[in-house]
Amino acid sequence: MRPGGWLLLLCGYLGVWRPLTLASEVSATLGSLGMRGPVGAAELSAHAAVTALAVAAGWGLWVGNPRAPVFAEVALIACAVVSVQTLYWTRLPDNTMPGDRLPLAIAAIAHAAGWITYLRKSRRVRSLFVPGEAEATSWLSSNRPPSP
Repeated sequence: MRPGGWLLLLCGYLGVWRPLTLASEVSATLGSLGMRGPVGAAELSAHAAVTALAVAAGWGLWVGNPRAPVFAEVALIACAVVSVQTLYWTRLPDNTMPGDRLPLAIAAIAHAAGWITYLRKSRRVRSLFVPGEAEATSWLSSNRPPSP
């Protein structure tokens, strides 16, 4: 069974939005990477590694890997760390106004925390990824008495 609803949106964020963000960052940086030195190249490589992790987590959710929710939590934490790092300690081009850094950092952390809470609390996630939970969380089985 493929994910739908909020879980599909999370798959899109991890599997589509993060690669598009990396592509935008690479296209803005590639021409001046020589001026930024090895630190800029290492930072870009770290961002690429986090994006690969996010894509793998999104794919794991999409195909129904039983460990995918935990993997997605790790990917969301890594994405939040990269987002905050990009706001405060970067050698790459940045168009963020200094007064916007703290609200954007809080938003990035809240975004990851919201998705992690969803992955831990959602009945849909449990029914898709935890064996035996589909029957226990079904609205049909919770309201009906057992048949004789």
